[in-house]
Amino acid sequence: MTNPSTPGRARYARPAFRWAPVAVAAVLLAGCGGGDGDGNGTTPPPSVGAFTIGGTVAGLGSGKTLTLQNNAGDDLAVTANGTFVFVTRLDSGVAYAVTVKTQPAGQRCAVTQGSGRATANVVDVQVRCENLPAATYTIGGSVAGLAGGSVVLQNNGGDDLALASNGGFTFATPLAGGAAYAVSVRTQPAGQACTVRNGTGTVSAANVGSVEVSCGTVVTLPVGDWKQEFCSQVRPGQWGRSLWRITRQSDTRVTAQIGAAIYSDASCSGAGVVAGPLSDVGTVVFDRNASTATLTAFWGLWTQPSGLSSRAVWARTGSRLCILSDQTPTVFPTAASVESYTNTIIPTRICYTQN
Repeated sequence: MTNPSTPGRARYARPAFRWAPVAVAAVLLAGCGGGDGDGNGTTPPPSVGAFTIGGTVAGLGSGKTLTLQNNAGDDLAVTANGTFVFVTRLDSGVAYAVTVKTQPAGQRCAVTQGSGRATANVVDVQVRCENLPAATYTIGGSVAGLAGGSVVLQNNGGDDLALASNGGFTFATPLAGGAAYAVSVRTQPAGQACTVRNGTGTVSAANVGSVEVSCGTVVTLPVGDWKQEFCSQVRPGQWGRSLWRITRQSDTRVTAQIGAAIYSDASCSGAGVVAGPLSDVGTVVFDRNASTATLTAFWGLWTQPSGLSSRAVWARTGSRLCILSDQTPTVFPTAASVESYTNTIIPTRICYTQN
């Protein structure tokens, strides 16, 4: 080996130092993450907050508000149909899940295409809203005193409900809040008469269960002599009342004659004397009856001796019998309508009391 201190040979040591910068550069390159031609190196950092999440709302009612969320947060209040975009952007590859936090009043909204991963701006989330059906409430109550047979109830002149036992009942057709209801008896049970209490009103925001139907001793067709309450002078020293003599033929059929009861005083007091002969006014065949709490109405066909016929309604209220003409379609469709009219004519004294 050559002694480095020997003169003339020191120059052979210099090449060793020339590789030092190359080695340092290699170390620096490795420290900076440089790769080789095979792609062995670091991945560029992801983009931050790169993409928006949004879509379209359809069917939202005017003046209504829908609140959406993304990933259970980032609340977004939507007040009109059209496009929407959440405020918070998502990094590339981050999952999103759009849901409804608060439904609009009276509507239900559903989300489709609401989840995935953000690889671009999301614009295809679909939110569709539909109106909910109006809230409805049932009409019902209870029946007491029914003893065999069946009673047929109606609400608002329809929705027939046949009941064969005591206890609770509910009509099949519910009503919307604010609607009126009117429960009546369409068909009485054999041998009985039923009346309705608490049968009318307006539906609030609750089911109606307070209607009371009470059945008891049958109210039969009127028979015998019935004198009009109105008293008038028929000749000097004599006063009279119109009179109907009613003869029962069956549970649904009567014949009738008309005449007058004559009195010797201007107040027509007492029974009076039936003036004869009486005139035949034909036959009435009843085909329906119904009641309120204070009145029972009988609907029938009145056939006169001449062969002419017309509809009639006989109403029993307290001690009175009121005989009314009718038409087809009937002008008195319910017992309540008969009661309303008889209340106006009773003061005129044209109804009858039994002689």
